[in-house]
Amino acid sequence: RVNLSFDFPFYGHFLREITVATGGFIYTGEVVHRMLTATQYIAPLMANFDPSVSRNSTVRYFDNGTALVVQWDHVHLQDNYNLGSFTFQATLLNDGRIIFGYKEIPVAVTQISSTNHPVKVGLSDAFVVVHRIQQIPNVRRRTIYEYHRVELQMSKITNLSAVEMIPLPTCLQFTSCGPCVTAQIGFNCSWCSKLQRCSSGFDRHRQDWVDSGCPEESKDKICDKNIDTTEAPPYSTTTLLPTTTKFRVLTTTRGSTTSHLPTSLPTEDDTKIALHLKDNGASTDDSAVEKKGGTLHAGLIVGILVLVLIVAAAILVTVYMYHHPTSAASLFFIERRPSRWPAMKFRRGSGHPAYAEVEPVGEKEGFIVSEQC
Repeated sequence: RVNLSFDFPFYGHFLREITVATGGFIYTGEVVHRMLTATQYIAPLMANFDPSVSRNSTVRYFDNGTALVVQWDHVHLQDNYNLGSFTFQATLLNDGRIIFGYKEIPVAVTQISSTNHPVKVGLSDAFVVVHRIQQIPNVRRRTIYEYHRVELQMSKITNLSAVEMIPLPTCLQFTSCGPCVTAQIGFNCSWCSKLQRCSSGFDRHRQDWVDSGCPEESKDKICDKNIDTTEAPPYSTTTLLPTTTKFRVLTTTRGSTTSHLPTSLPTEDDTKIALHLKDNGASTDDSAVEKKGGTLHAGLIVGILVLVLIVAAAILVTVYMYHHPTSAASLFFIERRPSRWPAMKFRRGSGHPAYAEVEPVGEKEGFIVSEQC
């Protein structure tokens, strides 16, 4: 974990902390989970690098106050050491620019295996939504939604090459309603008076945006002058801004307005990714979770009722057969029930004349012994 000496703008947010990973990327999220390679990364060359396999391998960084440079120096792939060493770096500048520099790339990036580790070159960001689980009190599930990704062409990553990415304007840069709703920057910017925030609805504060009812308010793009001039004192802006900038910062990049609706909303795993959500299709409330939970709950109840009915029917049939031994059902089971009585052989003239001695001679199917023998 690295604390930056400057605010780094990333997708409109300002980052002050990042995580340097040995796998050739910088993690920009604040929630550390088991799928760091999935989203929220700055990846000059994400792959299965392991500095421990060679004494010459290092991962180092330097912050000069206006830029952070992270360099992966002579690192090898853990699952293919013989490919050679890789040397490359990523530079984060305080104006939001990101520069990838490549000094030593021994093989084409497209030849690196992604079997044991993802291979990516580019940027990604996501928002985290916390869902309540009705069946388990005081338990929350975090779901990560990736809302944008930049993928660079891997074939262009060669020795002594560099890539510069320049941030585009975002809705988050506007601090008042008028400039927000009239902005022509390629985003559908809306103003939320409750949060005093301008947003397209898709950034790291998506949950706050939805919980505060901002999507409904954003349908009416008329600014309320009373709110801007009288109900929003100067101190309200200074108190709200830290809450909007304390999370990790990301810069908008080209193509941010194009998105694709996921095939399904993640409802089970806290690290599932929903790719490129649209505003009209990305619901971050608990409706999807509650609907699925309700369906499962109803199915469980039906299953229990069916089981109870089966057991009750079996008990009723048993009681009926016990009290009606000559009924068709009783005779049906008696005729098909193998006798557990052993076959008997009688000896004459032994013991009391009213009784006869018997001895078992083995099992015989269907043999019935009278109690009055």
